[in-house]
Amino acid sequence: MASKEMLDEHSFQRQAEIISFSVGAPGPFTMKGCKEIVMQSTALAMKDPEQEQFIFQYGPTQGDPVFRKDLAEFLSKEYDDHVKSDNLMVTVGATHGLHVTASILFDHNLPIFVEDPTFHLAFKILKDDLGKTVIPVPTSEDGVDLTRLEELLQENRAKAGDKATWKSPFWTMLYTMTVYGNPTGQCSSPEQCRKLINLARKYDVLLFSDDVYNLFHFGKGKQPARLLAYDKSDDPNYIGCVLSNGTFSKIFAPGIRLGWMEGHKEMVDLLACCYTSYCTGSFNHYMSLVMSAAIQLGLMTTHLNRIRGVYKTRMGLMCDALQKYLPTGFTFNRPQGGFFIWVTMPETMDAKVLQKFAKKFNVVYIDGER
Repeated sequence: MASKEMLDEHSFQRQAEIISFSVGAPGPFTMKGCKEIVMQSTALAMKDPEQEQFIFQYGPTQGDPVFRKDLAEFLSKEYDDHVKSDNLMVTVGATHGLHVTASILFDHNLPIFVEDPTFHLAFKILKDDLGKTVIPVPTSEDGVDLTRLEELLQENRAKAGDKATWKSPFWTMLYTMTVYGNPTGQCSSPEQCRKLINLARKYDVLLFSDDVYNLFHFGKGKQPARLLAYDKSDDPNYIGCVLSNGTFSKIFAPGIRLGWMEGHKEMVDLLACCYTSYCTGSFNHYMSLVMSAAIQLGLMTTHLNRIRGVYKTRMGLMCDALQKYLPTGFTFNRPQGGFFIWVTMPETMDAKVLQKFAKKFNVVYIDGER
């Protein structure tokens, strides 16, 4: 159950006078135009009268093939990397992708690993909602501490028993963000990504990569590649150990409840063929076809380019203000993309105490302990 503190926080954030730095969500200005996009896209999706009998059905468990084709083409251009439609599955957002993966693919009694720090609600979903044993792994500016991760995998591997008893090719997963992660805003280097994949292959670990901020690259040059791009199928020891988790919540609007997972076909099939999927069909069939039309009309690309410019400007202004006004002893790294900035305070200060003080001025943020 969500704590009263969390519920109060959400209520606090909805007040118009509040300046909130605590939620990675689009605001009114960046959602401007979404209504018109949905209306135009719905008109196209409904143009053929014959579509009525299909668009309101359950839909295929993996997702409508036309949507997956359009999404694959859209992502291929945005990632500058080939995305196969057969490797995509429809979800109702990134949270759902995490929930269904963690609950379907792994034995309830086995631990799951997460980066520390990480997205605080992902930790709570795994630990409190799903009742998993969650093991934090320390990180540096380049990502997860690989030496410590290997030690923890060695300590816990025996709990998994024989491979024949596993629900999937992997006995556990690491929840990770290698591109503009929440909350640090940092990216892992290509060398770090390759080493992480080799470690996952060695210990039969699924790397669940939350790739929700990848398309918000503000720096010069090519955007950082998603972790899945380093898991190459022509590698001699390839096992398809990366599952990429994406969403329209950041690049369009969270209210449409639409996302996707991308991974090795065997892993996608395991999720698409589970009883939850079988009972539900496509997890958001109707809206997937509406957004398919938005992609076909070029509206998604136009919208994303606009808000990417807005967020780039805001990130620059925020970092400039922090650099100018933060007192001595406070430090931060200037992210080249994403939504988040990680500020480190002097050890003599308590982020929770400062948080209460900031609320008096109608400013809210998430402290690192969360």
